[in-house]
Amino acid sequence: MIRWIGMLLVSPLWGCASTQLFLQSWLALVNLLINVLGFVRGAVPRKQTAIAMGVAAASVALFSLLLRGGFWLLTDILPFGWSKAENVVYWIFAGFSALFMLLQIPSKVQKQWRNAMVPGSLESDIFMRKMDRWDRS
Repeated sequence: MIRWIGMLLVSPLWGCASTQLFLQSWLALVNLLINVLGFVRGAVPRKQTAIAMGVAAASVALFSLLLRGGFWLLTDILPFGWSKAENVVYWIFAGFSALFMLLQIPSKVQKQWRNAMVPGSLESDIFMRKMDRWDRS
């Protein structure tokens, strides 16, 4: 019964979630590096890039800890992830999840680059989101 639960429920969910956590942690690391460059360059106020560096560093730590904690919980504490069928299902769902997320990464990196290097970009993004919400209501 546990194998069926692992294969039909745990592996698909953890395949999607772990892939997202993994890619989010790497994206946060890239954001951290972009903001370090933005801080050194100084085109955007350093306070803004310093805050963004802190958020990115916290995101790297959080997503990495959640990823490691999930693997620990599922494989060391709970009896999941040990059968071949569970691993195959995990990697199928992880692959589909990765394809979906990898398509979004270039635009996210480009947006972070603009926010760290172009003065007024962050304020413009905030204004556009507010206008978008206002148009919907």
